[in-house]
Amino acid sequence: MKPNMKDVANHAGVSVATVSHVINHTRFVSEETQQKVLDSIQALGYVPDPTARSFKTGRKNLIGIIVPDIANPVWAVIIEEVESVLAKDGYKLLIVNTKETESREMENLKLLSSGLVDGLIIATTLTDFSQIRAAVPDGFPMVFIDRQLPGCTCDTIIPQDYPAIYDGIRRMIEQGHHRIGFITGLMRLSTSVNRLNAYRDALTECGIPVDETLIEQGNSLSFSAVPLVQNLLEKRCTAIAVSNNVMLDDVLYYLRTVNMEPGKDVLLLGQTVEGRKNYFARNVQMILQPSKEIGHTAGVQILERIRTPDLPVRNTVLYSALL
Repeated sequence: MKPNMKDVANHAGVSVATVSHVINHTRFVSEETQQKVLDSIQALGYVPDPTARSFKTGRKNLIGIIVPDIANPVWAVIIEEVESVLAKDGYKLLIVNTKETESREMENLKLLSSGLVDGLIIATTLTDFSQIRAAVPDGFPMVFIDRQLPGCTCDTIIPQDYPAIYDGIRRMIEQGHHRIGFITGLMRLSTSVNRLNAYRDALTECGIPVDETLIEQGNSLSFSAVPLVQNLLEKRCTAIAVSNNVMLDDVLYYLRTVNMEPGKDVLLLGQTVEGRKNYFARNVQMILQPSKEIGHTAGVQILERIRTPDLPVRNTVLYSALL
């Protein structure tokens, strides 16, 4: 016969209500008592009934996270950090991959906010907050990460890499490079616009006219940048800045196929993420994304938003670093 909550209470020498509070995080319980209950749960092999728990608390203890490209190590790091924060509060994470597709995001926004999860962390590929509002019930807990959305009235956590890219381009110029190409991400994304602005401003302020033919637009996903780097090399670029880390992989792949060496045959500026090593990116000037901070902050803020819905809206900016 399976152990129940009463068995756990008897084993731990506490009330059934105390066991419930420990499991559901519904009231303060001292650390010593919590440990007694947790030890008893483990000793008896008790597994809480998620359906009954959800019915009693009105919560699923499940958070949804919507990301644009799960194959990108940036999102893997962010997801790991979010999971680490949520696990401490007994929450699990449901992951949705949109592949930068607006219709796919809209479908999943409607599905997840219909009662499947308690809150959402969103790296949106949409262009206006009114699209979100049309899909999600009023007051539903949401935290937006990585991209700024016009009209957004929810918590937002974004990386600011304008200074790092600006400084990286200036460093290339100081090393004698004037034909500097730039591979952008999707230009409907705030991050892509911000990074391109940094490139333009650095050239202009160093007295180098911006050559629009040296700007190539990628789609922020894998395999999009191979023909773009080929174009830039044919236009005699001696240095290339790449807007995100997966497109940098494309550039490095292409250079290997034509026996060109980063740092020797062409100077590269790219993006990287803490805790991930790209063994083909030797001699590449790198910008470190604050992905771990984004994930940790998002996990903390979604839990705070669920517990206290009327908190003031927070706009958090985390800075990238030129290495």
